[in-house]
Amino acid sequence: MRTSIRTPLTPLLLAALCLAAPAVAQASDHLICKDAATPEGATQVGALQALFRDCPRIEDVDFTGRADGRKYYSGVYTGPPKDRSFYEQADDGVVMQRGGVLSTVKTSSFPGQFPLLSGARPFYIEAQVSTSSNHRDNFPAIWLMPIEHNARMEDVYAPDPKSFERWFELDIDEGGFGPGGHHTAISWSGIWPHYKKIQNPNPTSKLPLDRTQPNVFGVSYSPETLTVRWWLNGKPVLEAAHPHVPEIARRQNFYLIVSAQSHKNISHYQMKLLGVRAFVGDAMPTSGGATTPAPRTKGPP
Repeated sequence: MRTSIRTPLTPLLLAALCLAAPAVAQASDHLICKDAATPEGATQVGALQALFRDCPRIEDVDFTGRADGRKYYSGVYTGPPKDRSFYEQADDGVVMQRGGVLSTVKTSSFPGQFPLLSGARPFYIEAQVSTSSNHRDNFPAIWLMPIEHNARMEDVYAPDPKSFERWFELDIDEGGFGPGGHHTAISWSGIWPHYKKIQNPNPTSKLPLDRTQPNVFGVSYSPETLTVRWWLNGKPVLEAAHPHVPEIARRQNFYLIVSAQSHKNISHYQMKLLGVRAFVGDAMPTSGGATTPAPRTKGPP
């Protein structure tokens, strides 16, 4: 996460919504949160069970970071949650100003209302977003993190040494790295602050992308082959596999983060989350024929 300079929201937001109105009108019948069909990305990995489908509303957002049973939280465990002034309700989604974030787990790294995505099961998840401009300083991000990577260091596994963490970060899309989408699978390991990472090469698309439109960014994951495939508006765009998709991913449980970050805090922009949906498949069998149980985080929420 990056810190940002707070700016007045209302004038910028009204301008952004007015500019986006024609695009919203054209896309209102194509919101993924109202689409009951199974996406091709889910079908390809056998993730045929609908896990959740949601049209975000501001009343579903918790601004304390710790409320029970909420769908979204305005922060992550690395810092305090953002306050209500960063967010506004639009007809078709929740709008964040630069610096805002929406996460599906508490800032204490315990689950909220949305179930986690188990790395022991194939899954597909997608988010529909738009931004108020295509400025290259904008850093809109849609990404998955394992709930085990937290202040309790639940991503330390035997027989690794004390404080040696391993986790899988899956960036569905990030803006400002090129004319098109930017999709990364990152295998992290090490003892803080000396983390090392292995990342897939050539993650940035050279095909221009108009981010002011309601684009759908998705990713599918197969624990059997340790492969991920990124999707843009229903079309596959990139793949990555082991070692960029590490074996530890099978033991971790993932949650969604949508954040309106910035590269250099030059552009004042807004990011709108219009919808999210996720699908899962059956757990991968172990060598003995049983299915792999999803691990749970320790302690009370």
